[in-house]
Amino acid sequence: MSGIHRYLTNKIEGLRETTGFKVATPISRAHLPRRLASLDWPMLSVVITDCFGEQTAQMIQDEWISADGKVMRGALKSGEKPAIIHAVSHESRIDVAPARQAGDKSSEIPVMREFLKETGLEKAKISLDAHHCNPETMTQIEQAGGLYLIQVKENQPKLLEHCRALAEPSALAKTIEHDCGHGFITPRQANLHNVLLLDIDNRWQPRGLRTLVVMNRETFDQSSQQTTNETAYYLSNYQNDNKQQTIKSLASVIRGHGSVESNNWQLDVTFGEDRVQVKNGNQAQIMGKLRCVSMNLLRWAKTGSQNFQASIEKFTDSPESLISMLKQVNFL
Repeated sequence: MSGIHRYLTNKIEGLRETTGFKVATPISRAHLPRRLASLDWPMLSVVITDCFGEQTAQMIQDEWISADGKVMRGALKSGEKPAIIHAVSHESRIDVAPARQAGDKSSEIPVMREFLKETGLEKAKISLDAHHCNPETMTQIEQAGGLYLIQVKENQPKLLEHCRALAEPSALAKTIEHDCGHGFITPRQANLHNVLLLDIDNRWQPRGLRTLVVMNRETFDQSSQQTTNETAYYLSNYQNDNKQQTIKSLASVIRGHGSVESNNWQLDVTFGEDRVQVKNGNQAQIMGKLRCVSMNLLRWAKTGSQNFQASIEKFTDSPESLISMLKQVNFL
């Protein structure tokens, strides 16, 4: 808050010139958090959609989108657990739509379903973590005509056991990729299997389950000379007559799901989201939404895409470069 207030105060002349409000005065430090806390989330969403709706709508239509929730840990109010659900493009890492929630992790599930419906993501191509591996969410996407890829973990023990059994026969198709970096060598083999609905519990029957992907990762740490192995299971309603094309596509989706986690890491490391302490959840969520808009602007402008921190420091030191960037992306 203090940093924002200092910037407003120190750059007021340039802000007056840029915005056209010639007699604007800086908001007081005491009133700034109150004003942010009083902002209306739906109204701010409308303003952002009016500015960037066409760009994000095209991404929702064309690209795979990963969605996940992030708790706003800086909220100080006792018992309050505000969070934002982010939906991020696999390819561009643009945050195409946020939603807000409050409560523990379990409350994310119904909020996610409503979010998918309101944004139209239920009709798109969506990847979700194991927390959302449940019949209701899968049915919603399947009936809306969308595609999903969802990881299966121990929160669905019988389903996970079934997936392990399905993975025992030889794979219908497989693909292998290698990652090398930061002292690690990681070959990843993705195996494709059919989902046999006759052998699965009735509550999963109408959910569109067609494909199982088993991802085997073997990571070699060059410094310790140790190797670790991991096997992960993913279910999808995507299926292509060309099985090799199916496994290549879904292996790419599994890797792309990390885009939302990468964005969350960037919010914490570059923007210090978890370190920003605020007094109520709405203020935390409003600030979170504005940080996502800032990240999107940097990516659309193709400036700072490799180093957000350098771009932020440049904009702080040179308001002219910030104004130029905002005009480039038609924000001004």
